[in-house]
Parts: sequence; structure tokens; C-alpha cells
Amino acid sequence: MMDQMNTDIIIAGGGLAGMSLALQLLNRDDTYAITIIEKNTFPVHDTTAKVGESTVEIGAHYFTDVLGLKDHFKEKHLRKYGLRLFFGKVQNDYSDYDELGVSELFGIPAYQIERGTLENYLYTMLKEKGVVFLDGAVPQDIELGDKNHTVVCRRGDDTITVQGRWLVDAAGRQALLRNKLNLQTETGHQGNAVFFRINKRVIIDEWSDNEAWQNRVLEPGKRWLSTNHLMGPGYWVWIIPLASGATSFGIVMDDKALADSKISTFEDTMAWLQQEHPLCAEAIEGAELLDFKVMQGYSYGCKQMFSDSGWAMTGEAGAFADPFYSPGSDFIALNNTFVTHLIERDRKGQDIRFEAALFHKFYDSFFENTLSIYKDQYGGFGDRKMMSIKLVWDYTYYWGVFALLFFTDAIGDLDTMRKITPNLLKTQKLNKKMQMLLAERAQKRLVLPAKGSFMDQFLVPCLGELNDVLKNPDIDVEMALEKNIAIMQKIVPYFEDMLSDEATTQIDDEERAVLGNYRQSVLA
Repeated sequence: MMDQMNTDIIIAGGGLAGMSLALQLLNRDDTYAITIIEKNTFPVHDTTAKVGESTVEIGAHYFTDVLGLKDHFKEKHLRKYGLRLFFGKVQNDYSDYDELGVSELFGIPAYQIERGTLENYLYTMLKEKGVVFLDGAVPQDIELGDKNHTVVCRRGDDTITVQGRWLVDAAGRQALLRNKLNLQTETGHQGNAVFFRINKRVIIDEWSDNEAWQNRVLEPGKRWLSTNHLMGPGYWVWIIPLASGATSFGIVMDDKALADSKISTFEDTMAWLQQEHPLCAEAIEGAELLDFKVMQGYSYGCKQMFSDSGWAMTGEAGAFADPFYSPGSDFIALNNTFVTHLIERDRKGQDIRFEAALFHKFYDSFFENTLSIYKDQYGGFGDRKMMSIKLVWDYTYYWGVFALLFFTDAIGDLDTMRKITPNLLKTQKLNKKMQMLLAERAQKRLVLPAKGSFMDQFLVPCLGELNDVLKNPDIDVEMALEKNIAIMQKIVPYFEDMLSDEATTQIDDEERAVLGNYRQSVLA
């Protein structure tokens, strides 16, 4: 049977990116007619096999405050207890590992997302708002026009043709538009991942009964709620708890680490974990395996994300840098906000050629700066000293620039963005210098002897200050950015010295004002 449908907006992909875009659009204008085409059928399984369970500040703010899902997140998902990294290779108690993390939370909440639960909730909400879902449908042909697009999809024995003014590709790595228009670019970043889920809650707090180790955190017994990372040269392992009681694991490696590991199956994975991280392997043994995937060469870019002809991409349909720091939901938030602004302005009859080009330029800048924090640095992921410096710098740049622009919605305000562009270029220059310094050290693939030390980022004054700024949505963006740049300019020379082989242990008053006594814990 042949059916034909007309709509305002076609969203190809009914996962997190596509459905959150639909909700963002309807929250701003509930008269949009939206049709979502999704290959899977709803409801999906709560522990559906998708990467992207962990959020950081931008993504969490987007879901809870921009989309209005705060109550759902509090009730159905786990509050994240920060990012936590463990270094070294020891044979004794787990408290002998070096630990990098926070003793207590900074204040802006983040969450561990049960993806299936969230997507089922969004599906029900959007259906109630009048969104048309073609689930169980696979796009077979796409014809692009000038704000007149056609998608022909197969749904069982039926062929359905959908026409709309706007077409947004949110279908992830199917890359419907990116492949059709030959827009993919190489990033030069080597990244490979093995990821799986088990039907068991893994409590990392149980890996040591050392009382001093337990009491390092303000709320003992809460480490398992962190995104916990087991670090090594060229790789990191994630352990993410889910509200259902399942646990998500991933091993992310550069090409050298992957070749050395010889991982290709779950059995290989367990053998590698038993050798490198035996307590982790022991925690997994006996649990039911829910899914297992291997993804090689996951990083890619995109030449164009938005078009004034009425098409766009969001989520992994466009570009993907790396999973470290969990930036996936951040880029969903960023892309969806740009797309929402374009569709709104187009509906008002405005010429969006300039905005479409500028938004892609903004996006490309954010993506390239994010990519720089991974590229050529995986070799240093087992290096406690390098990573202790890296995380504080990367947080400083993320909270001080990206999060500031998103929390205040400055990214959609072209006048503001024009005014602050010179300062944004200053931040990019500072970030480029720091990432080059980190990449140089990463080439050594160092693993320092573990001393059971704790690098507590909560005690770094500038991080608390930068995070507190985000709690005030009415802040003057220009003034805040200038203040944040001053902080960056102060700490770069200190970090450059700390990364050197001749690092001093002396802390002057100015350094203590921005970094506290962090140098002592890093160089211990």
C-alpha cells in the first residue's frame, strides 16, 4: 500500500537526538506539525544498547531545564557523582591506586541516563503532543529540494512518502544525509571502542574496605555513582551504573592499545580485563551479558551541518569526536538549539542563509576544540600527572567557555556572539597551547608508580568559581568570559611548569588563589 503524508518537519531518527529536538521545537511553538521516522518500534527495552548513558553539565542542563524534564530525571535516572579516574597497576588493595576525582559535588547536576527509559518517556510525551511516529520504518530514498523534501520509507509491506519543509537527520551512524551528500571528513583521531552491559550493579566502593579511602568522599559509598574510569597507556575503561540495576562497561583504545589487547570478542575482553584490571573482571563474572559491540574508527567530522535549503543534522548523524568526558548529549543540545533557531527564523519568513553558515561555523569551532582534547593524547591516559593537569584545564575551558555560552543561550544570539568573538579566539589560542603541551607528554605513554594518592578537584578554587557562575542564568556573558579568560591566562604557565621534568614544588600566593594546593597532590 502507498501512503503520502505532508508535515512541517521530518525528523529521520527517533532516538534521543531526534525526539529531544521535537520536544524543544514544540516547547517553543506547539503548532509545528512533526513526523518522526524511526527504524525501531516503541516501546524499546529500558537497557537499550546505545552509547551515551552519561551526561555532563551542558547535556544535563539541556534535558532538565531547556526541555523541562527535571522531574523525570530525578525520579528515573541516577544523579552522577562526578568523573573519577584510577591510575596504576597494583596487586594489593584497591585503595593503593591513585585516584583523580572530587570529594563532593560542585553543584550543577549531571545524570547517568537509562536510555530506553528516557526514550520511551519522550515517545509517550510527544505522541500526546501530536507528533506523528512512523516507527518500524526504514528510509529508502531521500529527495532534497529547496525547503521541500521527500522521504520514501518502508514500513512492513507499506511504502510511505513523507513531504516536509524541513528535514533533520537524527538517525545516528546511518548517516542518511552525510552519506547522500558526501559530507564526511576525517578527524585524524584514532579511536576504537568495545562496549557491553551486564544485568548486575557493580559497586566500586566494595573494591576496598580501607576506611581512609572510603572517607575521602563526603558521602562514603557513593563512588559507584560516578562515571568511573580505569586508566592505562592508550586506553580507558568506563563503568557506568544504570537505574535499572544494570551496569554499562566500555573499553576505549587508540590503535596501538587495541592491537596489543587482541580484543575482538567478549571472551577476549574478559581475558584482557583479568590481566589488566582483575577486580573489574571479577565483578563482571557470573552476570548475564545483555549486549556486546565493537566499534573501530569511531571518530568522524562533517563539512556542513545546517543548510538554508531546510535540512540539517544532529547527534551522531553529523559528527562524533570521542566518548571521553561524555560529550554526546552536549552536541545533541548544541545542534538541536541551532536547528531550533533556524526553523523558528525560517517560519517567520526570515532569510536564514547567513545564520545557517554562521551556526555551522560556531559548531565547527566547538567540534574542533573538543577534538583537540583527544587527538594524540590517548598515549598519556595512564599518566597520573598528565591527566591530573589535563582534567583541570579541560574543565576550566569547558565550564568557562562552552557551558557559559550554552547556559546563557548566547550561542543563539548572533549580536552577542559577534561581540565576544575576539575573546573566543583568545580562549582557543590558550586551549591550543595547552593541548599541544599535553600531546607532547602523551607520546611518552608513561605509567607512574601508584602511591595511593588522591587528587581532589573539589579543592581547586577556580573550578568552584567557574561552576558557580553557571548557576546564574542572568549573568553578563561578556564580563564573565573576560573574567574566565583571566583565570585561563593565569593557570597555563603553572600547568606548563608542572608538566615539565623540572617542575618546582613551590606554590606562590597567586597560584594558590586559583589552584589551591593542587600542585602538591599532582607532583607527590
